[in-house]
Amino acid sequence: MILESKGVPRLNTPPPVSRKLLTESQEKNIVAPKPIRVSTDNVAKFDDFVQQWTRSPPKKLDQEPAMGKWQFNPGSNIQLAPLPDSYDLDRGLLLSVQAIQALLENKGFPVIVGIGGPSGSGKTSLAQKMANIIGCEVISLENYYKPEQVRDYKYDEYSSLDIALLSKNIKQIRNTHKAKVPCFDFEKCSRDGFKELQVSEECGVVIFEGVYTLHPAIRKSLDLWIAVVGGVHSHLIARIQRDKNRAGFSISQSEIMTTVFPLFQQYIQPHLIDAHLKIQNDFDPVLSPESSLFVLKSKKQVSYQDILTVLHASKVCSSVQNFTDVYLRLPGIPSNGQLTEGECIRVRICEGRFALLIREPIREGNFIIQPKVDFDISASTVAGLLKLGYQAVAYIEASAVIYQDGKILIEVDHLQGKTNPYLQIKGTNKEIVSSAASALSLDGSYTTKSYLQIILESLPADDNVPTGIHNQQAARLQELVEFIQSQGGCFNSDSSSPTREVCSTDSVLDDVQSRLRKLERWNTINMCDYGLISAALSRNPKGF
Repeated sequence: MILESKGVPRLNTPPPVSRKLLTESQEKNIVAPKPIRVSTDNVAKFDDFVQQWTRSPPKKLDQEPAMGKWQFNPGSNIQLAPLPDSYDLDRGLLLSVQAIQALLENKGFPVIVGIGGPSGSGKTSLAQKMANIIGCEVISLENYYKPEQVRDYKYDEYSSLDIALLSKNIKQIRNTHKAKVPCFDFEKCSRDGFKELQVSEECGVVIFEGVYTLHPAIRKSLDLWIAVVGGVHSHLIARIQRDKNRAGFSISQSEIMTTVFPLFQQYIQPHLIDAHLKIQNDFDPVLSPESSLFVLKSKKQVSYQDILTVLHASKVCSSVQNFTDVYLRLPGIPSNGQLTEGECIRVRICEGRFALLIREPIREGNFIIQPKVDFDISASTVAGLLKLGYQAVAYIEASAVIYQDGKILIEVDHLQGKTNPYLQIKGTNKEIVSSAASALSLDGSYTTKSYLQIILESLPADDNVPTGIHNQQAARLQELVEFIQSQGGCFNSDSSSPTREVCSTDSVLDDVQSRLRKLERWNTINMCDYGLISAALSRNPKGF
């Protein structure tokens, strides 16, 4: 994730490079520069992986397999022949650019590229790197979601995509070199206009990326098929295996895949095998110091006027998010009696979507250093975790007002059950974060406690703590588990939640919506204040 974007994040971390196309009010044609010509000479050589490539084995350090060379299938249509081997992300990037170059020279423009693979595998990162080299536009398949499917938590299904419109756009790009591409607003769960996309001969390349990009109905219209596996997707598999081992059990990777990623196993993986280029992303951002956020957290009350003084006035944007975080823990994992984030897998329900928030932070003085890793997962993945034996042991519900200017993100978090909000300052540059905190006079008021720890410490003493579930949270946890199971295929797992009479799906949904409306009311006054401040800024733009 990168902090240069002004887009609104779906989760509580700085946003990735924006994949959302400009709205109609900002509409302009996209004319990209000519792609860089990459020589195929003097490339490294390495031999192939021996394991099934979708299992993303670790990188081999003792030998380097041979770089593939692109060839075209014999016949009248100019089509690339798939490379038989799989490659790491760096070599895959080079091969991708070389393939585009070969297609431009032999087939002409436009070249339409598709990148597919499971959520968290690195599709977006690869697409952005390719776009930076080639100078082309990246279109996420998320823009083709059907609003009703997102509102019903069915965005992870193939049927959630408007395939008719996607096929129409690809055909238009192929025949007329331009198309009106939809823009999707996840905050409103609705389509937010269209963007005019124009492909010039100077660039001649468009990249589509998404989980189902390589579905036969889509890929038949594409020139280059790229499949990516691994990344955070593999990190979750390794995390489950680690938890099982700590609890005294063993579990195969195949069992995890079948249970936790059933959609991938049935509807995504089969379509990746025929890709022209197969990439195994063995980079794990959770373990990389290069992908870390520096966070300072304080309970000190700071006015919105003061917050705006440390942000760039012309670049500041804001958003409000209401979310519920559910903490899943595998019984049997050794514990010192105090539930901690490190023992849990944290799932966020926000804006009609499920996301995995991987937090294995390091405390360094007043700073919390944590990986910038949040990625969308399906309801079936969460239900699969419950089926594997994970228990919902705690939850927090909160509302966040987020301000950012491209360098830092300031988040005012209102935790349900806590009178005063907490303030977090986040960024990739430690000095900038520290300077902003000092400007807000936060020195001496910092805490490195997690919100889970803060909420659990505020609950009254409970004799039921040894079971891992506080009595005061048990009823709500049961409702959340039932909601997850209703959306994820109704997996049954008696050990996944405290015992309680099963509620109907409709009543669970009504309760979730009621709680979200309550969270929204918490922010009414705050957003009114922000509106007044914004109005004042527009009248006096040099006020800061």
